[in-house]
Amino acid sequence: MSKAYFPEIFEALRKQRGLSLESMEEFLSPSYDKLHDPMLLPDMEKARDRVIKAINENEHIVVFSDYDADGIPGAVVMSDFFSRAKYENVSFYIPHRHDEGFGLNKDAVEEIVLRGAKLLITVDCGVADLDEVAQAQKAGVDVIITDHHEQKEKLPKAFAVVNPKRKDSKYPFKEICGSAVAYKLVQAVLAKEESASWRIGIKPGMEKWSLDMVGIATLSDMVPLVDENRIFAKYGLDVLRKATRPGLVALFRKLNMNQKYLTEDDVAFMITPRINAASRMGKPEDAFNLLKTNNILEADKLADHLEKINNERKGIVASLVKEAKSEMALRESVSEVIFIGNPDWRPSLLGLVANSLVEEYSRPVFVWGRDGDGVLKGSCRSYDGINLYLLMDGVKEYFVEYGGHGGAGGFSITLENISNIEPALSKFVKTLDTKRTIEDDNTAISITLDEVGESLWSTISSFAPFGMSNPKPLFKMSNVEIHSAKNFGKTGNHLEVVVRSEKNKTIKAISFFNTIESVGTPLAPGSRANLGAYLEKSYFRNRPELRLRIVDIMSL
Repeated sequence: MSKAYFPEIFEALRKQRGLSLESMEEFLSPSYDKLHDPMLLPDMEKARDRVIKAINENEHIVVFSDYDADGIPGAVVMSDFFSRAKYENVSFYIPHRHDEGFGLNKDAVEEIVLRGAKLLITVDCGVADLDEVAQAQKAGVDVIITDHHEQKEKLPKAFAVVNPKRKDSKYPFKEICGSAVAYKLVQAVLAKEESASWRIGIKPGMEKWSLDMVGIATLSDMVPLVDENRIFAKYGLDVLRKATRPGLVALFRKLNMNQKYLTEDDVAFMITPRINAASRMGKPEDAFNLLKTNNILEADKLADHLEKINNERKGIVASLVKEAKSEMALRESVSEVIFIGNPDWRPSLLGLVANSLVEEYSRPVFVWGRDGDGVLKGSCRSYDGINLYLLMDGVKEYFVEYGGHGGAGGFSITLENISNIEPALSKFVKTLDTKRTIEDDNTAISITLDEVGESLWSTISSFAPFGMSNPKPLFKMSNVEIHSAKNFGKTGNHLEVVVRSEKNKTIKAISFFNTIESVGTPLAPGSRANLGAYLEKSYFRNRPELRLRIVDIMSL
């Protein structure tokens, strides 16, 4: 374990994360070899052997994945595997978010049967689809479910259900994402069939090049970055920084991203939204094809397309958030759980609206709209460690359907229950043991501006990558001098404040989507303020720069 430049801060961060001295080396230096044995997952042996049988007998296999930034990378993991195995009798099915919704549906199963499939493998979905799985099995299609969503009362009667969250699961870590479960299946197959004829050409360890996809999914899907997820995130970023996938290279170039210094924030705020934009604004296959293509021209075309529709998505979401906040302003009070919606709102964009409302009102948020079939459905996001699945399960009589995990979920409702569900959620949430995460209990660490530098950065970056259950260290700096303040960006919608230390050292502090006018505190040169911020390193235009990311600023 390397010596910390700021031992007091290092120790504070260790304690905030509940890490023992013995566990620090493993935390600071995650090892791929520490991944849990995939055979510990329920039904993995059956799933592994069934995939091998399908390949050996040249059966048609269909991979059915969710349409988000977990399911699509997971489908690419499977595509990588079959491509390396030179197995061509495989096709992929990604449902249309608006027309088909989440998970298996009966029309999709009919299509899969018509394709002549003998094996259906789901990625990031399927554990709740009892009827559809029964439909496929009855038609002679064996179903292997790979999923990580919460199990309901019954499991589908599939050939195999590989899910760490099964009630009978003995898997050591329950919180891996859907793509990680698919990756585990690939690991299991390759470990069993090292000498198989189709294995020729897949060198040992080649599957690790698919960790870029597992890394994207892990950093996108609101799973805690501890245990296996820390390994997936770290190695995923390592592979992304070396990635030669034409689609990723085209996307990095389009977004002016420095691939060599790619961070978890770059994934979450640059890559993830563009993967999700494909299903929210168009066809999810566009994102899938971008990530799996080996054609440079196709990659450039798809990268341009995703950037275009993502910009369209931004404008629509901003309008919906503004409309939602206007409605909230008319309410006499804000409930413990916010439930808000409009029949004119598109369900596919409402998770993003919910995120904004959680940040604004600091409580769980449910946002609903109406899809093309007239069904009222929506998305929810958590706050303060509240498990959304348990919350919805506690008032399940108000939902037609619901699912997801602790941090995020989806639901559908009837018109009659709209007025009753917010009081029910707000009442039940008080009965839950929130079991706050480390992120919620994290307290800001006091430092001076003169301590901000490469040594401090080296100390805190050893805890990266940051995310759920491993939050960015938050620092507070008292009585700092405002040297200057300005708005920046194409439309002037971001804020840059330069602060000056007692030793006349100046440091840039920024806040995206905030301005001098909206920050709510005077920022005149020479004035003084208390500042709460994260420390980050920017490589914009290939110029490394340490800067502060403003969380809170208040004038004195």
